[in-house]
Amino acid sequence: MKIALTLPNLPLSGVGTSISIIEAGLSDVGNTVEVLITGHDVGDDLRFAEQSGWSLVFPGRGIRFLPHRLKRIMEFLNSNDYSIVINNTSAETQLILPCLKPEILRVGVMRVLNPSAMKHLAMNSEYLHATVGISEEMIRAMEADERIRAPVRLIPNCTRVKGGEFLQLIDHLRICYIGRLSNPDKNVNILPRIAKLLKASGVNFSIEIVGDGPAQQKLEKAFKRLASGCATFKGLLPREQAQQIMSNSHFVLLPSISEGLSNVMLEGMALGCVPVCSDIENFKWVLGEAADRLQCRLHRPEDYAERIAYMASNPDIYSATQLYLRERQQKLFTPERTVQGYLDLINELRSGHTRELPPPCDFEALQMPKEYRLYCSPAWHLLQKTKDMFTGHE
Repeated sequence: MKIALTLPNLPLSGVGTSISIIEAGLSDVGNTVEVLITGHDVGDDLRFAEQSGWSLVFPGRGIRFLPHRLKRIMEFLNSNDYSIVINNTSAETQLILPCLKPEILRVGVMRVLNPSAMKHLAMNSEYLHATVGISEEMIRAMEADERIRAPVRLIPNCTRVKGGEFLQLIDHLRICYIGRLSNPDKNVNILPRIAKLLKASGVNFSIEIVGDGPAQQKLEKAFKRLASGCATFKGLLPREQAQQIMSNSHFVLLPSISEGLSNVMLEGMALGCVPVCSDIENFKWVLGEAADRLQCRLHRPEDYAERIAYMASNPDIYSATQLYLRERQQKLFTPERTVQGYLDLINELRSGHTRELPPPCDFEALQMPKEYRLYCSPAWHLLQKTKDMFTGHE
């Protein structure tokens, strides 16, 4: 069977890691799996994808005008004998679903729980055979959204990371944050205030911050003002180095206001680096019985400081939490379980248990959602060509 995994581009984390696991698992059982990059710009993670051994295809590469790119992707999917298309957040794929051949099975995957992602998956959802959500809270939201018209299936994300010996508590606490430095989604402006409270309470600690983003400069200034000398900014690091920092840390901070299913949290659970996090529902589901002692009210830095100080002063509770979280990760959030979820779904769809879709339409009759119409207009095409002429873009 030939499977297309569609991506808008190759991101440096998150969905790229998930696709790597799914691609390998589906390939290992004898399928031909190709990863289609549908954006005009490949993205920043091409080297990782190549090192992972992906079969990469770039039907949209360099085609900046949206209608031309959509037509090229539609033609490519229809003419290359794909049995199933699994769309991972590619807007181009979602837009051309009505134009795919009827015999192609198609699944849409939602990886982030926010209004924009819900709206994206709802586009042409009547032309999907199934949708996948990666957490229980996401499933509840998808099932409650009348715009998402395809059946919903829970297939959680996972991590390949396997931890060794647990890091033991010592007098100096090592804390880390790994992720995008942005507000409000990642809520990183709370980090210096957590550090200030820990410092005031006499906790001996340091924080390593891995990642970059629009909030970095303000964050660095806030640390200098509120908790000078406590934080080290590492910038963007390869996955292996970021995971090494986590394995050498006692706690990882996850103050996000919204997450699909955090790979950082799963990696921390595997490595024995205890997550102290916001009280969003997805985190509660992942942490299980440990949620009550690890989750904090969203904008309350004192909660984070209290949780860390309490755990640090109770080594037995800390060790028990490490053990519980690793066992939970290895039971519920493994590559084997994730891949099996996709295999079960594919087999179910191929056995004839599929919903009837509307008849396909010609590309010329494809209706564009309002927010995409500007990018399909002759005026936009002319503006783009003029810009390309002056910038030397081909």
